[in-house]
Amino acid sequence: MYKFLENVVALEASLMQDVIANEGVDQGMANMYAQDRNDVITAKELYIAGEYEMLKGHIDYLDTSIREGVVIAFAADLGSIWVANNLGWSV
Repeated sequence: MYKFLENVVALEASLMQDVIANEGVDQGMANMYAQDRNDVITAKELYIAGEYEMLKGHIDYLDTSIREGVVIAFAADLGSIWVANNLGWSV
């Protein structure tokens, strides 16, 4: 069953603001934030598609910082039990 991911969407929006803030100032940082945002979008799309095993695999291979942000956002939206059962992370 689909639930709107308020905190995941907020993370995505925050990363977009980081991209904008660094664009033209520090292109390397802007690119890093853009990749992190793309990873959040992919995670959200996998959740919407009900592809929880693929979502788990996607999250497992993220860099530490964005992985933690994504896991915490999913826990805030869906609960720590959902995250533990479907993603294998304890929050």
